Amino acid sequence: MYKKRPHPLKNNFIFFIFSPFLGFIQAIKHYRERWAKNSIWLFVIFYGYTMYRPEIMDSSRYVTKLKQLYNTPLNWEVFIANFYSDDSGTVDIYQPLVTYLLSMVTDNGNVLFAVFGILFGYFYSRNIWMLLDLTKSQKMNTTMIAILLAFACVIGFWNLNGVRMWTAAHMFFYGAYILLADAKKKGIVIAVLSILVHFSFVLPVGLLLLFYFARLPWRILYFFFVSSFFISSLNIESIRTRLESIAPDFLLPRVKSYTSEEYVETISDLNATGNWYITYYSTSINWYIMILFTVIYFSRNKFGSYNQSFFNLFGFSLLFLSIGNITALLPSGNRYLLVAQLFATAFLFFYYAIYDNREFKKWAMLFSPLLFFFIIVSIRMSFDTISLMTVLTNPILATLIDLPIPLIDLVK
Repeated sequence: MYKKRPHPLKNNFIFFIFSPFLGFIQAIKHYRERWAKNSIWLFVIFYGYTMYRPEIMDSSRYVTKLKQLYNTPLNWEVFIANFYSDDSGTVDIYQPLVTYLLSMVTDNGNVLFAVFGILFGYFYSRNIWMLLDLTKSQKMNTTMIAILLAFACVIGFWNLNGVRMWTAAHMFFYGAYILLADAKKKGIVIAVLSILVHFSFVLPVGLLLLFYFARLPWRILYFFFVSSFFISSLNIESIRTRLESIAPDFLLPRVKSYTSEEYVETISDLNATGNWYITYYSTSINWYIMILFTVIYFSRNKFGSYNQSFFNLFGFSLLFLSIGNITALLPSGNRYLLVAQLFATAFLFFYYAIYDNREFKKWAMLFSPLLFFFIIVSIRMSFDTISLMTVLTNPILATLIDLPIPLIDLVK
């Protein structure tokens, strides 16, 4: 007798009301179900509502701005005048606009980050499932799971704290991926719109357009990537001077703040005081990518059997990783490398799922401990903002209780 399956929205609604975290676990377990990605989406929204926001993080600053606007409202004309002005230095649209609109009705930081979680969670869940859709006709093994988890951890949902940069990152990835892998021209529009979320995506968008229209040679891209991997220093003063000479006036305050000597010293001090595993977890995934990209490159005699999606994803990943390795030597420049790692891990998963290259799969399995180290440290870092409320409560209880205690307090 035929048994009717429950409607996907019904599953999402039940999980979300009863326990968003349980919905998150069930989505991982039943990832082939249509409702699974929406359960992840809803969980990210709930995480935004219940996340722990210490004062030293960006999220606390955004909540403070919400409260200021709520208590001292600005009229629309004054608010709009702040964008792209020399005085305010406001060059992003998304976060200030959402904060301003919400300040008309609430000063609740939980609501603010739940709303931020809507856009972030949408692209985060869709990006993961774009890769999972490649495995419809096969069962994933341990190596494939590790690569997928690494992709999900490069810019995990817990990065919602830095809402501007990391929402833009997942948005840009979504647009660029559907353009490069699926030849959907709307991907260009979505990728360009990421600039409105964070101004710095002018660089990734420029690289995407350069790659898409210029079609750079393979040998140049690969050896540019290898060379960038071993660059150890840059002249920050000359870079600052060059950026200031080409940046428009409204961007100059941002350029100066990100390249000032004080900022460089602050970032250096923070890096010096970090735990050893914070330094090496990023190195581990870089070496994994380097090794496997090299294996793929020297299998180029088989390129004749590869499709255009392969060429596009591999080529753009090489280009973006090269630039990311260079910018990582600048203060806060490591953020571009993280976005490049999204493309690199996505490409490795794509290659593993689509092509039966046994040599590649052997190397991927051999060096998988590097990925597991990266995943474990990433999950440990998520404990800084995932709260007990995120794991143990639901939307009803969370409106009655506001006591976000980070998970890290339980393991210290």
